[in-house]
Amino acid sequence: MPNADDVSIGTLVQNFLRRIQGVLVLVGIGAVVYFLQGIAQLLLVAALLAYLLNPLVSRLEVRTSRTTSTLIVFGLLVGVTIGLGTLLGPVVQQQVQDVQASVDAQRVTAVIERLDRRLSELSAQFGGGPLNLKEQLSQEAREWTNGLVDMAPGLLGLVTNVVLVPFLAVFLLRDGPQIKRGLIRFVPNRYFEFSLEALHKIDIQLGNYFRGLVLEIAIVSVLSIAGLWMLKVPAFVLVGLLAGITTVIPYAGSLIGGSVGVLIKLASTGSLAAAAPVLLLFLTIQIADEAFIQPLVFAQAVDLHPLEVLLAVWIAAQFFGVVGMVLAIPVTSAGKVVVSEGAALIQQYQFS
Repeated sequence: MPNADDVSIGTLVQNFLRRIQGVLVLVGIGAVVYFLQGIAQLLLVAALLAYLLNPLVSRLEVRTSRTTSTLIVFGLLVGVTIGLGTLLGPVVQQQVQDVQASVDAQRVTAVIERLDRRLSELSAQFGGGPLNLKEQLSQEAREWTNGLVDMAPGLLGLVTNVVLVPFLAVFLLRDGPQIKRGLIRFVPNRYFEFSLEALHKIDIQLGNYFRGLVLEIAIVSVLSIAGLWMLKVPAFVLVGLLAGITTVIPYAGSLIGGSVGVLIKLASTGSLAAAAPVLLLFLTIQIADEAFIQPLVFAQAVDLHPLEVLLAVWIAAQFFGVVGMVLAIPVTSAGKVVVSEGAALIQQYQFS
């Protein structure tokens, strides 16, 4: 019969091995993220898709198996996607044709020449030379066209990723509970309650964040479409939707939608004065979004200082590009919850 010392030594060894396993898992995840950034991006997007669909699967799971629930939800998602594509496809096609019909090459050339003259005059006042804006834009256009040829192999990779993301999401969604239990199994008993509490708070924050993000996209899209329609901008629906969807990219997203709207108005009218109200529209929407919409829809969803958001977005962009910028806020928010809960746990043990 083992004595108490043997049992205590065995327990210590087991706890030590579990901690080593946990550290190895974290190191392995870090290595995958660093060295296999492409795969890491796919997994992040697939995990996000699985997270967003998990509430629906969990509700259906009450009446059927997890696998069946997952297949039903993804079947509905595919059906909705095809339906929206069928409905919006002709609208998008018509909007693109409107842009093509409204753009006049001679007007665009005239605008570029006027800009070149004004900017060259301004440059001369500060001792600079002519800018040759037309030649620079022509060179950029040639390089961009050549870049399209180089991007052809990458398009195959993009198509592959579009197929792989839902495929990975199906497995993550189906096996999500087992994966969660498997990860928690590595947590020492003394940190078990802390882990569950942290996961619960992260789940609440992420849920609130993504619900708020969907509402923000809808509000910005409606405001943009209405404003562009009143300003008679070609493809106002397409540009407005682009402006709304790109709000998922903090700070940079609004610049994308606004730039497209201004360029289309400029190319269709050949007038800087006509494009100015479009620029003013997007500046107004951006201010309203930052000052009113975001505080209203997000409330306390993510407890992050604007400087923290800026740093998180910049760092994520360096490693993961646009995908990193989109996921920077939720990942940073989750990390802050872990740090906050960890600090509270350490303080509790210090004073207990």
